[in-house]
Amino acid sequence: MNLFALTTIPGARILRFPLTADLQAQLQGLFEDQLNLFEVNVAEIIPFDGRYTPEEGELLRLDDFQDVDGLTAAAENPLDVELFDPTEHPLDAVKALFTGFERNNATAVLIQYFERRRLIANKGIAMFFSGNTFHRMSDSGLTFDNRLLAVLEGGSLKFQSFHFLSRVFDLSEFYREATNDEVEAFATHEKMAVADLQNFLASAGPLIRKKISLISQSGILEQHTTEQLVAVAQIFNVPMNVNEHGRIILPTNKTELRQILRFLDEDYYESPLSQSRFVSNSKRRAD
Repeated sequence: MNLFALTTIPGARILRFPLTADLQAQLQGLFEDQLNLFEVNVAEIIPFDGRYTPEEGELLRLDDFQDVDGLTAAAENPLDVELFDPTEHPLDAVKALFTGFERNNATAVLIQYFERRRLIANKGIAMFFSGNTFHRMSDSGLTFDNRLLAVLEGGSLKFQSFHFLSRVFDLSEFYREATNDEVEAFATHEKMAVADLQNFLASAGPLIRKKISLISQSGILEQHTTEQLVAVAQIFNVPMNVNEHGRIILPTNKTELRQILRFLDEDYYESPLSQSRFVSNSKRRAD
């Protein structure tokens, strides 16, 4: 097997680690065991839409994932990949470790997230125990995670944690924050009103921008009248006021604004059995 690193080094985004035969065999067993754990007892693989956090026994899937860094190509043609050189390639530039796994006449790429805390540095004094005594480490090294971050196969990327996946890949096209133009378009929508547009733009943080992006994609403002939105908001005790022009006022208070945005993104729901009302931070359509 071959072990690769995805790095932040310009011109050396992917590197191949030279391995002894014994280490190759051990790593092959490690990654195969982690693949089994990654896929065992998975009852459902759910297309990612940015709204749902998977539970145990579920994975998320990004279809048409653009492998711009060439992980699959590296796994299929390892001799074309530049070898790691400690004098040129610092280990703290590593973002992920990966290897290729052949199945179904195709290559699956098994990816581990690499955190800086897994780096064994030779700065200062570090030691390891061998032969009943401690020895000083003269070279740098790394340790492996105990699980896979993701599996890339056939243009589809399967994973469970979007949070950690986004630290490795640029996933802005799948789950992005609204731009200034999009925030302005939302704030000046015919159903919306803000007291100070520039202040609204300046204070719109990542959470608010993500919610605005999802609301805009859903088209909910076009599908319902202002009266309908206000009436349902009252049922869930969401403070939603309307100005003299019949527009919903977007408050300057961050807590109240987030309540309105969560409502418009349909995070509020009522149980059909108990009629109890809930707020959810994870959801997907049941139909």
